[in-house]
Amino acid sequence: MRTISKARLAALIVTMISTACASAHHGLDAFDQTEVIELKGRVVGFELRNPHSVLFIEVGNPDGSRTAWEIEGGAARGIIEAGLSRAFLSRGPTVRVTGFRSRDTSCQPRCLAAGRSFDFDR
Repeated sequence: MRTISKARLAALIVTMISTACASAHHGLDAFDQTEVIELKGRVVGFELRNPHSVLFIEVGNPDGSRTAWEIEGGAARGIIEAGLSRAFLSRGPTVRVTGFRSRDTSCQPRCLAAGRSFDFDR
């Protein structure tokens, strides 16, 4: 069996921890926090997961077209405790979201935002 030096083991552990932390959570750096946006649309999909759940909504535009949005929210438990159960979300309720738009404004394949607060029709 090959042994590994303490220095090499320490460097390996630091690398593993930094990689895990960097991929586990990006914070709000990807979002423009200088302007709060408000969206109102129908839920067309959802992923209740940790650390961030995602709501997929369609928002109506003045010209009658619709824009798809992907809204990153809080952890699954917090969203469920707020009343957004899987059964409720499956019915496609209308939600109102305030949050921050992604710095990438291309909307390909959908617009991205981080939700700050949700309100919904019950």
